[in-house]
Amino acid sequence: MSYSIFVYLMLIALVREATQRIPTEDAPHLLRPKHRLMAEDDPRFSMRTEISDTKLPATPVLMCAIELAARYAEMDYLGRTSQRHGIVLPQYPQIEIAVIPVPPARTIEVRLVIYTIYGTILEMMFGDGFYETEVEVLWNRQIRAHVYFTLPMDESPNPKNLTEQDVITAVTNASNLTQIRADVTNPPLNTVFEWRPIYKPGGQNLPPFDIFLLCLGAIKVVAPFPITAKLPDPVHINSELVDANLQVWPGQRPGSRARTAPPFFRYGHMLEAVRRIPGWELARRRFAEFFCGIEANGVPVGVVLLEKGPYIPDLGAGDGNFATS
Repeated sequence: MSYSIFVYLMLIALVREATQRIPTEDAPHLLRPKHRLMAEDDPRFSMRTEISDTKLPATPVLMCAIELAARYAEMDYLGRTSQRHGIVLPQYPQIEIAVIPVPPARTIEVRLVIYTIYGTILEMMFGDGFYETEVEVLWNRQIRAHVYFTLPMDESPNPKNLTEQDVITAVTNASNLTQIRADVTNPPLNTVFEWRPIYKPGGQNLPPFDIFLLCLGAIKVVAPFPITAKLPDPVHINSELVDANLQVWPGQRPGSRARTAPPFFRYGHMLEAVRRIPGWELARRRFAEFFCGIEANGVPVGVVLLEKGPYIPDLGAGDGNFATS
């Protein structure tokens, strides 16, 4: 019987997913830095942050975090990635996010990196602000890696005190990021991905940070699943911290049934759509309610909605079972 996953971001952006759909083998899906980020707590994972006085521009930090988290979400969630791994986006050369395992280790678990990116962005948004930050990633109190949110070495500090408004006004070339990922063929999915985004007709504006937070939370939700796995049921992401929600529906429209024949709506399609939303809205200098249809090989397979207010499930209409907190 079809059911929905209701993901509820609570306290400092709590993200929680139906437990029967998350890999359980030694899988911490919790963060515990300064704030409690999850309803369930796994004390094996923790973070320590060292924050400098050098301010970072918010837009590049958030865009790099979204993209790097998405790239890790494409990997084996319970696997390990080797050597140094980082990102400097051509559109945002002011910022680098680097992941460096602690010697003698040469690898770091993929899931821990995703949690660290997520947790650090939460602390920046709701705590200390956007500053150069060195994060120690700990597992069972042992340091496993360092993650650096920093200016590139040849970049001089910018003393401007950036606010959420800068996420809109600092945009210069965000449209290129969307173009880079336009209508691509993803070999593991073996389909041509297309999305058809529009602003919701008559839609309301949304705070920029709300959109970034929901998209980053959605990436974290997708991460435990292979990108080739079918997404059989809706995913709804809600938050007590933001006045918005993100909905992902398999099928041609919200409430419709998932396809029963190829091509199917897969987790990789959801991931690809979610990682694009902030750049698409940035390029248009408007953060607002949003709708997009997703096609695989030209066939409609799913839709993504970004709406103001909390998502309220229609249980009477068979909207499914939910894990809530």
